[in-house]
Amino acid sequence: MTLKDLPAMVRLWWNSSEKRVFNIVDRFTSKYVSSVLSFQEISSVQTSTQLFNGMTVKARATTREVMATYTIEDIVIELIIQLPSNYPLGSITVESGKRVGVAVQQWRNWMLQLSTYLTHQNGSIMEGLALWKNNVDKRFEGVEDCMICFSVIHGFNYSLPKKACRTCKKKFHSACLYKWFTSSNKSTCPLCRETFF
Repeated sequence: MTLKDLPAMVRLWWNSSEKRVFNIVDRFTSKYVSSVLSFQEISSVQTSTQLFNGMTVKARATTREVMATYTIEDIVIELIIQLPSNYPLGSITVESGKRVGVAVQQWRNWMLQLSTYLTHQNGSIMEGLALWKNNVDKRFEGVEDCMICFSVIHGFNYSLPKKACRTCKKKFHSACLYKWFTSSNKSTCPLCRETFF
């Protein structure tokens, strides 16, 4: 019951215990407890009534993994959560599938935040995914389309519009501006036609 209700506390105690106790608890948990708790956690994801707008969650009991797929326009962002064989003693692995439109450092921060939440705060996977989705939503919230390609995320390099015109304040993808400037031989804004730089 303690492993089920307070896994972070048990994990902390287990990690600081002497080697003999560490190994005995690990073997016992892996043999008698992990399969039951893993099945319960995966089942709670599969039967969850919590709906995420723009995100689908799939759980696979045989591989003890949960895959979240966040979709915005035609772009897909994936996240995979893997339960260890000695769950909940071992650390939950959070891996990235596809990472699009997010800087590497920002993505690492999100992965660390989710991993820390799942490992140290007795949080469920669904609660952790809600936290992750909230971060992704805030990242794309209020981002306007590039006014050249009419998309938030660039089709080839998956970047967000960052280059702003000083006059009209509209933002464009760097690649779109490069193409615009080289095809028109001008350095004017595609919208207001004022000098861009």
